[in-house]
Amino acid sequence: MFNNLDPINGTLGENRPERNPFDDPILALVAAIVCAANIGLLLILLFTYITSYKKLKSQFTLGLVIFASLLIVQNIIFMLFLLIREGFHGPGMGFPVLSMSIIEFGALLVLLKTTWV
Repeated sequence: MFNNLDPINGTLGENRPERNPFDDPILALVAAIVCAANIGLLLILLFTYITSYKKLKSQFTLGLVIFASLLIVQNIIFMLFLLIREGFHGPGMGFPVLSMSIIEFGALLVLLKTTWV
C-alpha cells in the first residue's frame, strides 16, 4: 500500500520530483577518494622536492617543498570535512566538490610530469 510513498515529503510517488543525479551524496565519498589520490601525488612531489633541495639548496626548491606541504595539509583537512561534516554531503554538493578534486588531480599529474622531465 505504501510502496509509492515518498520518504522526503510523505506524499505518494506520483508527485515526486525527478532526482538529479548530481545531487547524489555518494559523490562526496568519491571526492574523498580522489583527495586521497591527490595526497599520494603530493607526497611523491614532496619527496622529489626534498631530494632536490638537499642537492641544490635552492630557494625555489625550498618554496616548492613548502607549497607541496601546504597542499598536503589542505587536502587532508578537506578530506576530513568530506568524510565527517554533514554539510559537505548536502544536496548539490557532491558534483562540484568531486569536479574540483578531479581538476586538482589533473593539475598535480601535469606538475608531476614536468617535475620528472
